[in-house]
This record gives sequence, C-alpha cells and structure tokens, in this order.
Amino acid sequence: MTVSFSLSSKLPIDTENLLFRLKGGIELEGVTNKTDEQGIKAGFKEAMKELISKVNSEAFVLNGLGGSLYIWPKTHASTHSSELQEDTQCKAILKYVTVEVSDLLQKASKIQFLKIVPLKIINMQILFEMARADHTEEIVIQHRKMSRIHFKLILPIDVVVLANPEEPWGKVQDQFVEAVTAQLSAMDNCIERYTNGKTVPQPQAFHFELPEKTILTTVIYPAGVSDAILEPQRKELQNELALDNKPYFRRPMVYVFPSAEMETKYLKNVHKYIPAPNPDEYKVSLVHGSYTFHHCLQDNEKDKKWGALYRCLQVVISWFKFQGYIDKPVPTVKEIREMLIKMDEEFVPIVIANEWLAPEEMIPFLNFFNILCSSTEARAKPEEPMDLSTHFQEQGTPVVIWKTVMFAQPKACILLGMAVSEDPSARKVLILDTMYRQSDDLAKVTEMAVDWKGKEFWNEMEQFGLILPKRPEGV
Repeated sequence: MTVSFSLSSKLPIDTENLLFRLKGGIELEGVTNKTDEQGIKAGFKEAMKELISKVNSEAFVLNGLGGSLYIWPKTHASTHSSELQEDTQCKAILKYVTVEVSDLLQKASKIQFLKIVPLKIINMQILFEMARADHTEEIVIQHRKMSRIHFKLILPIDVVVLANPEEPWGKVQDQFVEAVTAQLSAMDNCIERYTNGKTVPQPQAFHFELPEKTILTTVIYPAGVSDAILEPQRKELQNELALDNKPYFRRPMVYVFPSAEMETKYLKNVHKYIPAPNPDEYKVSLVHGSYTFHHCLQDNEKDKKWGALYRCLQVVISWFKFQGYIDKPVPTVKEIREMLIKMDEEFVPIVIANEWLAPEEMIPFLNFFNILCSSTEARAKPEEPMDLSTHFQEQGTPVVIWKTVMFAQPKACILLGMAVSEDPSARKVLILDTMYRQSDDLAKVTEMAVDWKGKEFWNEMEQFGLILPKRPEGV
C-alpha cells in the first residue's frame, strides 16, 4: 500500500534557515471514457501525469505574494534575474519578498537565556486558480449517456521547502519543482486510495512537526474523511518513519504557522523554549504532543487562592483536544464549576466554598471528557525523587500533582517531563506552574512558570497526590 506523504524538512526553532511555503490552487482537468471506479481512477491518473509535466515546464510560475517578484523555477528566470542568478545565495530573495515571522518567537528571541532565532517564512503564490485550504470538495461523476466525461478538480497545493540562506538560488528553485511534483504524486496516491465508486475526494496537505527530531512532514489526507478512517494510513506512515505507537499525524496536531498563531489565545507548549538538562548527564523524557498553558487569574477569573487545580484540568483537557482524542472545547473555570455542580450534588459545597479540588472531583470530571486516569498519593523523598520517566515514554500525557498536607500552604502544578541520571538524588522534574498569576507574556512565563527542578521541589511537596491521565489506544 502506498503511503501519501511529501518530502520532509528539518524545522528547528533556533535556525537561520529560510522556509519557503508555496501555496495555490492547481486545476486538475481531464476526460475519461469509463465511469466505473477503475476507469475513473485511470482518468485522474492520466490527468495528474499531464499536470506534473506542466509543473516541470516553463508554465510553472511563482509570485512573492503580490509583489514584483515573479519566478520561473524550471528555467531559473525571474523578474530580478540580474540580482537572482544561479549561484546567488538564496537569502538575496529577502530584498524582494515579505517575510513572515512568529511575533511570539520574535519577542522570545530577546530573552538571552532562550537563544531563539525565529524561523523566517517566505510565502509564495502558485499562479493558478486559488482554493481555500479548509475547503471540502467532492466530485461525483455521472455518465448521462455521454461517450466522454469531463472532470475538473482544484488541488490546494501547500508545499514547504527549507533552505540554507547561503544555498545557491538555482538549486533552491530546483527544489521548488521537486517538492511540488512530490506533493502532486502524493495527491495522486490519495485519489487512488480513497476514490469510492464515482466519488473522488479532494486531497489536502497537512504539515506536522515531529518532536525531538524537529522534522516537518507533509501528509496528504482526503477532505471530509474522519480521523478514525485515516488511522490505517497513519500507521503505515509511522511504520515507514520508524515512529513509536503514539499519535503524530492526527489533523488537530497540525503545525501552526505564524499567520495562524492568533487563532489560539493561550500559549502553547511553553516548555519547549526552556533549555533541557545536559544530555551527557541526563536522559530526558517529555510530554508528547501539544497543550495550552492555563493558570490562575486568566480570563479575568478571581481564582487566585483556589483555582490551580481547575487550571490543571484545563491543561490536561487541552492535551487530549490537541491530540485529536476529544473534540470538545477546553472549558472555562466557570464552566467547570457549573459542570461539577450538575455532576454530583456532593460537589456543591466544595464549589460554593471555593475549596481546593480533590481526586473525588477531578477524576469524575476528566472521565466526563472520556479521559481515563490513575491516581496515587505518596510521601516525597528528596534523596530519591519519584521517577515518572516510564509514564512520559509510554503515555506522554501531562501529570497533575498537588500537595496533600493538611493546613499547609496549598500547592499544585503540572509535570511535563523527567530527567534522570545515574545519581537518583539528582533527578529533575519539569514543572508547569498553574499557580502563576502574571500575564500571558512568553518572557514572563518562561522565567516564572516553567522550569526544571530537583530536590527543592520535592522538599516543598512533603506529601503529594498524582493524577496520571491514560492515552487512548491507537495513533
């Protein structure tokens, strides 16, 4: 079985490299003499061959998003050919295009200890009929007693090419042609695989960032097909890329480009901006996938003294949402409180009195979202802190931890990872502090709300409780 995916590109957050993103609607048009499924597939395959031939010709043109720069990649010609020659370093193009940079990372790059160089994204337009990336379209072919059937489908091409800024411009243009050709071939495989009778799906491109390996991989899925039906394709792809049995390519896990950052009002994955412990001394295990950071006083909620565990619930639910396991939105603190009251009348006094939540309230609430978990209580041992590496390696979910000592200063947070060494007393745990009460400014958050901690953390906890969410089976 052929797996539909495009060429991969490394995408570290600390890079001087340029990421070219080529987008546009390319019209796939042709005829077929047969209206059975195999005849339709054959007709589309032949049309795709002609389209790929067109991309590999002088007809393939790129534009720097409405600017004066036009590029003919196959012949290496451009409207600024004297400045953009074969051996010119490709960074010379920055004079003629608008560069897209993450505002979030732009601000974070000013934080000295983070050492982030925001990725520069150059958007280029393929000069064919445009199609919305989120548009779902199907073609239903009917015979109607015609000897030849004409079909037309707009393919929403979305290709990424990573280039070293000093790479020759001629070589980069060749990569443009190769990358678009590869995506069209992947879309051809998608049509072949998911055409059902006389119904042909519209292929769509989705970009995913693989953790640790920092790889951006483009996968082609048919529009309008559920993630459950797409699981066999995901398994094939993960086997081909030698990935473990965790979700990597569910559509809610798609890579978020800077232009779409503002669609999420909460900071995502803040831990990835924090330097990890020395890999020569520690083996690090981290939360797998994405989550959003929720904390006290957020959303104008007056939960300074009691809301930390509510915020922990929000972080956990956000993780399951971003991994595509649930489709419900992350509830607000107000909504959580209302839901608890409706769930069990015994929870009413706790909510009304603004008391800290206990496992008796948290676990049933997570179960309501189809999130299963285990819980435990333990006494902290600073000389040999608890090792949760196995949980992060196998489950990959964020862990809720809170202080259980009566009459002590309350404390609760999320655990996002473990770093272990040969010395058990030197173990470190990655903390996400939901008791944080400042603004959602990445500089402040990375300084005050997320950090690797050792013995001092467990000294503060004394006795603690844990909720360990379980990841559902399947990818």
